[in-house]
Amino acid sequence: MQLRGKSHRVTRGFTLLELLVVMAITVILMGLIFGPLLQSFNLVNRARVQVQVQDTARRGMEDLQRELANAVHVFDNTGQPINAWVPDASGNPLLMSLPYAQVDLVPPARQNDQNSAVAPGDIDPTTGLAINRGDIQLPLAPGRVIVRIWVGLRNNASMTDGALGDRPVRLYRNYYENPAGLSVTDHNPFLLYRATISPYLPNGVVDTRLFHVDSAMRPILYDPNFFYDNSEAATPTGLSSAQVGGWKDDNADGKVNVCENWRAIARPVVPPDRADEVLVERDSSRNPIYDNDPISGNLRMKLASQVLFQPMWVGNDAGAPASNADLANEAPGLAASTHVESYGHWTLPFRVFVFRSSLGDTVLKYFTWDGLAGGVRYQEYDTVAGALTLDEPANFDPLNPTVSPGTPPRMMFTVDRRRGLVNFAFPHYLTQAGQKKPIVFDPAVPNGEFDYVRTLPGYGLNSYRYVNLLALDANNPAGVDIALNPSGPSPIGVIPNAGIVPGSDVVWGPDMRPGSNYGRAIMYTRVPRTTDPKSLGPNEYILNYSDVPNANLSPTELDVRAKAMTTSIQRAGTLIFNSQSDAPGSPNSLPRLDADSNGVADVPVRASFQIQNNLRTDQVKADYLTRQMMNVRLGVRLFEFNSRQPQQYTLTQKVRIRNLQR
Repeated sequence: MQLRGKSHRVTRGFTLLELLVVMAITVILMGLIFGPLLQSFNLVNRARVQVQVQDTARRGMEDLQRELANAVHVFDNTGQPINAWVPDASGNPLLMSLPYAQVDLVPPARQNDQNSAVAPGDIDPTTGLAINRGDIQLPLAPGRVIVRIWVGLRNNASMTDGALGDRPVRLYRNYYENPAGLSVTDHNPFLLYRATISPYLPNGVVDTRLFHVDSAMRPILYDPNFFYDNSEAATPTGLSSAQVGGWKDDNADGKVNVCENWRAIARPVVPPDRADEVLVERDSSRNPIYDNDPISGNLRMKLASQVLFQPMWVGNDAGAPASNADLANEAPGLAASTHVESYGHWTLPFRVFVFRSSLGDTVLKYFTWDGLAGGVRYQEYDTVAGALTLDEPANFDPLNPTVSPGTPPRMMFTVDRRRGLVNFAFPHYLTQAGQKKPIVFDPAVPNGEFDYVRTLPGYGLNSYRYVNLLALDANNPAGVDIALNPSGPSPIGVIPNAGIVPGSDVVWGPDMRPGSNYGRAIMYTRVPRTTDPKSLGPNEYILNYSDVPNANLSPTELDVRAKAMTTSIQRAGTLIFNSQSDAPGSPNSLPRLDADSNGVADVPVRASFQIQNNLRTDQVKADYLTRQMMNVRLGVRLFEFNSRQPQQYTLTQKVRIRNLQR
């Protein structure tokens, strides 16, 4: 008998060698499959960052361009850099400056800015204005807020550090660009911020949560270290706290610091996690390149801001004369009293040139001023040798426009930086040591000239009632026998090429007409210079704005009084009254009333006018930076996290500030 049992089949497993081969093949296949896939993911991420950086730059530039173009005022940021705290080569804090990396502008007022019906819940606690400010108010007017745009650190929590003063706790560091020694938490790049602020609260007090005040209790708007100001913010009158909305105690000192308030209201314009708005020059190993700081002597980074708000440079701008003629005042060919440049809102310094020579001459002769202390200077420049051959003061300071007898001004002008005007006209009291009053003289002065000269043989028909206004001042109130000449004792008389600005004259004197008003003050009427002085009526006068053409300025008469009359009657500044002989019932002399018998006329003649000493042939040029046109550069650099590779996009735009008032 045969026993039967179950049959068993033996199953073989994979050997170790087979497993290793399969695993190797799998790894190779995975690499072949997922390598390109991973690389494609990285390329997609880089492309996404590239698209994001372009969108960020374009949106940011559109916003900047719109806000600047609509502004009614842009503050001068020339010479006002913003602080940038960076580590030196040893890692110690070092202060650097970023020029043109901050701009303050005033947007136009909106309809709800002064709307008292706005509910308290709809008021912005930071600015005190309505959250919904409405449409722009017309006509345009400056609003109550300031828009500030600046470059600052992502983490601006600050501390007070001995001689360095207030500085951020964490200095500038870029995790993506530094090869070693940093972690993500050390990342503290520079970002572009924007904030809307009001220096004054609705109750009229300074918002001391954000601004310090000067001795006159006005807000100090420019502070290069405002974003790192560790001082304790003060509670403004009318508020219960020094905190602004959204305040956080970033430095954990238990106090409300000014820098913390600024960080609470600041809004980044670029992504805060991957953007950096400064460029650091680096070597091939991506290590920062340092140079010597001239102040501290420490090694500093070569650092530049990617954001610039720079006024546009205008060079060799020819000023247009405001008027080359004033036919209404019988001045067909006069030296313009003002010249208008192409743009206004200049920054300091600038350069204004008044060329006395032709621009094609080998030696250029000109007067110049840079807008700073030191006054106008006269210079001569040899264009062949390319050198300045003469440089001397012109004896006139536009910052303190006065004239003294010992230093006659060779050229007088001031500059209105806001309107872009070069002004050559000055009130006559420029020579009266700050006494802003009209020139006053006794009616006996012109009457005496007439009475004396008509008694001289041969001069009877040539006598005039006249004075020369350019020879009258506080040093010589009578002005008798003074001709206008460079060596005369009168301060106005020593101003070369002095003339009167047409139409600027106002003359008051005693009423010459018989009647109840006889002898009382009345405004006189100017008549054309072509009028015969012998035909002038009561209360009329003729005035020479400049020397009469072909005038006999060097008379040969032996009589001194006659010589003065013959000269002055044709000189600039001569004021001629009714010069007819008195007749019964129609007196032509100027009345002189002495009610108190003190020898002084009760009603003197008073004259006010403006003077200028530029010539028709003078040409005006100017070099300046204008805030009416702003060059805006916005560079955005975003880093891809895995590769740490930056994507850069830079836009440059010339923005016309169309609402600035000149």
